Amino acid sequence: MNTDTTSQLLAKEKQRGEALLGSDINALSELLSERLVFAHANATYEDKASLLKKMGSGTIVYKTLDVTEQKVIDLGETALLISRLTADVTVGGQPRAIDNWTLSVWTREDGDWRLVAYQPTGIPK
Repeated sequence: MNTDTTSQLLAKEKQRGEALLGSDINALSELLSERLVFAHANATYEDKASLLKKMGSGTIVYKTLDVTEQKVIDLGETALLISRLTADVTVGGQPRAIDNWTLSVWTREDGDWRLVAYQPTGIPK
């Protein structure tokens, strides 16, 4: 495992979490690939534009967010990040508690890491 890639990816994931909590669409946009496929635990998915629109309109609001048990798998110009995500989120005005394993696929684009795919899997209670 490349420790440089691991530290870079964990820093990017931390930035993404801060952008989600702060509803910082500009910061989030910089972290997301134009090719983004962002899946939700309810089996729907978004592209970059639709995700940013929902975040910007307040349809999706992160109240709390905790990412733990992170593991980076370095594949060269692409890397996988496996994590556990717990969060309190409001979606369409309805509160939701999230407890998921997540698979984030990051790739180098224009010399920087960007999130290209995201897939959560709900952890049964």
